[in-house]
Amino acid sequence: MRTTLRFICRLIVFVMALILVLPWVVVGILLAKICHWRSLNEWLLTRWSRLLLGIFGLSISIHGRLPDHPVFIVANHVSWLDIPVIHSFTQAGFVGKKEIKYWPILGWLAMLGDTIFIQRGNQNSRKQVLESLKKRLSQGRSVAVFPEGRVTDGSQLGRFHRQLLKAAADTGTPVVPIAIKFITAEGTRNDQIGFINNEWFIVHVCRLLTLPSSHVEIHCGHGLSCEVGNTRLTTAQAREFVAHKLTENDYLPRAHTA
Repeated sequence: MRTTLRFICRLIVFVMALILVLPWVVVGILLAKICHWRSLNEWLLTRWSRLLLGIFGLSISIHGRLPDHPVFIVANHVSWLDIPVIHSFTQAGFVGKKEIKYWPILGWLAMLGDTIFIQRGNQNSRKQVLESLKKRLSQGRSVAVFPEGRVTDGSQLGRFHRQLLKAAADTGTPVVPIAIKFITAEGTRNDQIGFINNEWFIVHVCRLLTLPSSHVEIHCGHGLSCEVGNTRLTTAQAREFVAHKLTENDYLPRAHTA
C-alpha cells in the first residue's frame, strides 16, 4: 500500500513537472543560448536537475569541489540519473550514445544539456565527437564522459577507455574523476537504481518512482594533468580514484573493481 501511494504521488508530481515546469525550462535555456547567458543556462539546468532528482526521492551530498575553470569530467556510470546528478552541481556537455537522442523526454533533456551523440563502433563518429569536445573545451566549457562506455549494474567498475581523453590532452584541460554512489537509507549500495533484466525505459522510470527515498554521494577528485601521448596514465589514475571511493565503507567489494 505504501509503495503504491508513493508511486501515485511521485507520478503526479513528475507529470506536473513535465507539463508545467519543463516547458519554461526549455524556453529559458533556448533564450540563454541565443543571448549567450551562460549563467542563466547553468542555473536553469541545475535547478531542473535537482527538481528531477527530488521527484525520484534522491538527496545529494557533494564531497570535494570542482575547479572554477573548465574541466574534463570522467565518472562511473550506473543510470541515466548520473547525468542530472552531475548537472545538479555543474554544467557539462556529456557524450552519449546516439540512440538516447530519440528517447522520449530524456532525449530532449540530453540535447538541452549540450550532449554530444556518438555512434558506437563508427570511427568517423568518434573523430567528430573528439573535435566537438576540443571545441567546447577551447570555448571554456566543461565536458563529461563515462569512460566505461556502457551502463553497469553498479556491482563492479568496468574498464576505463581512454580514447576521448585525447580532447583533454590536446587542449591542456585537467581531467577530474568523479565517483557517484547511490546509497539506501540503510547505508548500503542501492542496487535498484540501474536497469534490471534489460527492462524498457518507461518500465524502469516507473519502477524508480516506487523506490524508497535514498541518497547520492558525489566524490570529486583533484584535477589530473593529461598530456599528449600519456592519456593511458591519466586514465589509470582517474579509475584508481573512482575505484577507491567506490570501495570505501564496503559500498563495492574491492574484488569487483577490476
